[in-house]
Amino acid sequence: MHNVSVRNGWERLPNGFDVEFRSSIPVRISDNGRGMTVPEDVLLEEVSALGKLHVQLGAWESGERAGEHEACLTVSGKEFAEVLGRLAAASAALFVERYHKSIDKSDVDWDRLEYLKDFRAALEFCGLAWGDVNMDACFDDYAEVMHRETLRLAQSGELPLVDPE
Repeated sequence: MHNVSVRNGWERLPNGFDVEFRSSIPVRISDNGRGMTVPEDVLLEEVSALGKLHVQLGAWESGERAGEHEACLTVSGKEFAEVLGRLAAASAALFVERYHKSIDKSDVDWDRLEYLKDFRAALEFCGLAWGDVNMDACFDDYAEVMHRETLRLAQSGELPLVDPE
């Protein structure tokens, strides 16, 4: 897994477009009302450079502001494990923010519940269907990333910023 700090919200690309991140995963792009002046391959390169994930661009639709256009971003299914790892890091941050400690043996329900939620989200972020990825095969890696990150956060004393549920 890339060493990517958990980030949420909008970030600006060099070309002036904005990319929305959820748990460090690029999910949407906005042209900020600038129109379609950037070739799609260049736009996708810039998003991939910023998010360290390869994405595909969905259909452009009207945005919230006048003249703005937005499109959904879908991460390559080949990067499912990376997406799931980033979701594990976000769940770790939520755990530490909530309980001010690392995960231990008594927190068994947290692992399973967060895994089910994050596995579904990873499928959605990657445009995959239920059954495209063996759910049981990914659990151990997910739990390892989440436990390691809670330990790191708890030992560092940093309270992570998390999005409210």
